[in-house]
Amino acid sequence: MNQEQDLQKRMLIFFVIVAVLMIGFSFFSSYFYQDQTDKTAKQQTVQTETKVEETKRETPQEKKDTEEEKTQIVYQAGGSYNLLLGSRRINADDLNNIVSIKTDFGEVKISKIGARIISIYIDKYKTDIISDFSKKNRIFPTEIITTDPKITELINFSRYTFKKEGDRLIFVLKKDGIEVVKEFILNDSIFLFNLRSKGLEKYGISVINGISLGEAGTVFGHSGAVIKTDKELIKIDPDIERKQVIRGNILWSGEENKYFIQMLASKDGFTATHVIPVAKEKTVVLSEIPPNLEGFFLGGPKLYSLLENITEIYKKEWNKDLALQDTVDFGIFGILGKPLFIVLHFFYNYTHNWGVAIILLTVLIRIIFFPLNHKSLKAMKKMADLAPEIKKLQKKYKDDPQKLQQEMMRLYAEHGANPMSGCLPIIVQIPVFIALYNVLMVTVELKNAPFMLWITDLSSKDPYYILPILMGLSMVAQQWITPSSDKNQRMIMYIMSAVFTFMFMNFPSGLVLYWLTNNILGLIQSYFINRKIGKPEKK
Repeated sequence: MNQEQDLQKRMLIFFVIVAVLMIGFSFFSSYFYQDQTDKTAKQQTVQTETKVEETKRETPQEKKDTEEEKTQIVYQAGGSYNLLLGSRRINADDLNNIVSIKTDFGEVKISKIGARIISIYIDKYKTDIISDFSKKNRIFPTEIITTDPKITELINFSRYTFKKEGDRLIFVLKKDGIEVVKEFILNDSIFLFNLRSKGLEKYGISVINGISLGEAGTVFGHSGAVIKTDKELIKIDPDIERKQVIRGNILWSGEENKYFIQMLASKDGFTATHVIPVAKEKTVVLSEIPPNLEGFFLGGPKLYSLLENITEIYKKEWNKDLALQDTVDFGIFGILGKPLFIVLHFFYNYTHNWGVAIILLTVLIRIIFFPLNHKSLKAMKKMADLAPEIKKLQKKYKDDPQKLQQEMMRLYAEHGANPMSGCLPIIVQIPVFIALYNVLMVTVELKNAPFMLWITDLSSKDPYYILPILMGLSMVAQQWITPSSDKNQRMIMYIMSAVFTFMFMNFPSGLVLYWLTNNILGLIQSYFINRKIGKPEKK
């Protein structure tokens, strides 16, 4: 096999590997990387002062009535804190005795039974942060769970009196020697949450930080419990079979999926947080607290700028780095994904259109890689111009492969050509491509974000497949105008264009827009290089 045939084979193998990598990346991220991340976080926790414990799994209650079977509860959380999941909880609240608050982002509902947040509806995303699972089982954030089931029942299944003082929503329970006051103050996108109690001093007290959220529609990003200590961010998957107890200096904890979060932070922190499995891939996060608590509750989208702003506010007020923006999971190429998103957000602030921002980001990336692409295209042009000479050598030394290889290497050296230089820009840009893919898949800012005409959601595929087809045509045009030293190699590239077109049909339209723009810029660059560079001269 001569050098040129060997090059064709290498190019084909390379592009097949790229295609396989891109198709299999989603499975790799969800099943391998996510598991490894969680395992690593848990291992790191053991090595630091923060301590993660596993409690023994409690046996299921043998007696369940019809209502409890409908809740699909696998078993009740045992140990110190009993969540009292079952018919008593469901029958205690019909979710009609509520206080409703209209907000800038939607509507919040707080039940007078237990003074619990039962709904946070976000108009922009048409999503309720409180999941159907929470509502069905009547278990909600800001509940107080004690070590005495009777007290827990009294606090959460009793009706509170309500009054409003300015922007303060105050719920009060006075019953059987117990007094609980819950105060909610809506402050932009968060609720300041203050708790005062009397008569609970001899009991262990905890507060529910979050309950498993609904599915976000894709496997990308983490879904499950999230706990922030002063040392690290711990993520625990919802498929655990035993209760996890995290001890240490805990700043906040809650539940998340790739787009949304429920979390409660305390000014004084938490000493222990429990992650309790309550159903198949459903967990409840609760943290141990003193009788009085000052903090805030966030239930909403993981908007990077919002999380960063809240973090900055509490750096000043509490002198603590909550690092809420770290909950946005940019994947294995996060070192690239995070700056890509920050630049993308910068462009959006001026254009107010995420599609236009993606186009500008693509132009910027193309400028950064311009020297590499330019060198590659020049090398490919040289290889194409040398094709007649290479064929002569192949004919002349067809019976002497060793001499043919020596003469071809001499020819490349004389004209400064490199057969493999055309692959380098593609290899270098693959991490950028994957990083941008993660950005588009996990950032809620692009959820339901329109571009123009038929593209109404840049995080979803093109419903009419127009962008993927245009992208495929641009790849064909790029191969047509790009210099090539062999017709067979050009045919291989045409086949790969078709493969990429079908592969991109289910990719986010924002990612296809990036690749289409990149191809168009590549076409322009190739055109000028072809005009500028003539036949090669010997050095």
